[in-house]
Amino acid sequence: MTTLSLTDTSPAKLKVDALVVAVAKGDKGPVLLPGADDIDKALGGNLAATLAALGATGGVDEVTKMPGGGKLAASVVAAVGVGKQRTDKGAAHDAETLRRAAGAATRALAGCRKVALVLPTPDAQTVGAVAEGGLLGAYTFHRYRHASREDHKPGVEELQVAVANAGDKAVKAAGTRAEAVAAAVALTRDLVNTPPGDLHPPTFADAALEAAKGLGLKTEVLDEKALLKGGYGGILGVGQGSIHPPRLVRLTYRHPRAKRSVALVGKGITFDSGGLSLKPAAAMEWMKADMGGAAAVIAAMTAIARLKPTVNVVGWAPMAENMPSGTAQR
Repeated sequence: MTTLSLTDTSPAKLKVDALVVAVAKGDKGPVLLPGADDIDKALGGNLAATLAALGATGGVDEVTKMPGGGKLAASVVAAVGVGKQRTDKGAAHDAETLRRAAGAATRALAGCRKVALVLPTPDAQTVGAVAEGGLLGAYTFHRYRHASREDHKPGVEELQVAVANAGDKAVKAAGTRAEAVAAAVALTRDLVNTPPGDLHPPTFADAALEAAKGLGLKTEVLDEKALLKGGYGGILGVGQGSIHPPRLVRLTYRHPRAKRSVALVGKGITFDSGGLSLKPAAAMEWMKADMGGAAAVIAAMTAIARLKPTVNVVGWAPMAENMPSGTAQR
């Protein structure tokens, strides 16, 4: 998982592999957005002109790289486009646009170990958006690559976000939230990307317990015997055709000052063949992702445990594998 830090050090002095600045699409070429001034000055005020010469336009998600030329502590400057320049007075590109730009940049910079995002961050909300986008863009899933592993670059390992005041309470909270959300999204992606031959109800339940470890969540897993005793006929019926018995995972978060409670429930069918009513091939192609709801709930509970909101939350993840066999429901 990529690590995140906030910094108010001068971008020109940041010892990273790449600095990322934002450019908008202007009438006469790319226009530098706020945050890039320090870098532009170090490069003799020629950053925008150099990017234009390299073909940069400022188009959405476009990434253009250029060498630092020994004038920066970083080896590379990467400019990410955010689309058309805002000309209305006082207007700025919204947080979502910058979030997507940050993600495009870190995806394009796969293979770089340290990257600093020097994008406009006028407030805590935008800081969080930029951090979250950068972290999400750095995600990779190489677990099953062997011979081809060297052909696929690893994601960014260390991400810095340049801000005006790294010690500000709201800014730090935004960074913490971005880390928690990005970690939860990465966990969800890992679970959905794991093939159903490896992720069946028992191993899915084990993964949920592992994810919750050390976070202060109360964990409970009902196996097939507990499900039968508790009268959970629906889960048992769906899973009775599989050699992998069903599970029901419950994760509970409690806050001492909470006045309300929320329940999250996510479908965890690790593979839905349709059972005896077998699905056609086209409909079965994505059935390995039929457990995405449960994965999202499990991951959300880890984020909740890290962020500690003033609310009680219970996450339910019923898990079963729907397969045809002589013991399938009929």
